[in-house]
Amino acid sequence: MSLIDELRLLLTNLKTMAPQGFAAAFHVDFATPKYLFQTYDDAWMTYYSASGLVMKDPAVRWGFSHDGIAPWADLVAMDSHKVFEKAAEYGLHHWCVVATSERGSKSIGAFSRGDAPFSDEEREAVFADFQRLHLLTLQGPESDPGFGKMLHDLSIQHTHRDTE
Repeated sequence: MSLIDELRLLLTNLKTMAPQGFAAAFHVDFATPKYLFQTYDDAWMTYYSASGLVMKDPAVRWGFSHDGIAPWADLVAMDSHKVFEKAAEYGLHHWCVVATSERGSKSIGAFSRGDAPFSDEEREAVFADFQRLHLLTLQGPESDPGFGKMLHDLSIQHTHRDTE
């Protein structure tokens, strides 16, 4: 399987597992990711951005200081700004939050669905695909210029759907 095909497959898998949307920030340097994929509804992304929630978001805060799959109780305890409560108003009720620092680079992801909590098996599957994307995106344009361009283009398209 080509790098491009694998990238598309992993993003499709994650979108299927998180039908209400996700944000996956890969290779975060300070607060800026090299690649960012967001598939949330535009209304939630607009509210989130306009309200400056990124550094108040317990998913982001947890992800900067941990690796693995976040325990829901830890995230709720960190949510002093009621980010998850507000997200629920946009249909984002159930979460899977993951982070990894494999090979010295930090990546953080938050995945949502509206119908039911993620099972342990589903959370493990999200984390496995997320880790694979983390490693895949480390390769970047150096491995294959076409793959690097696709990574960049998909990062923009999955964040700003009006450019698709």
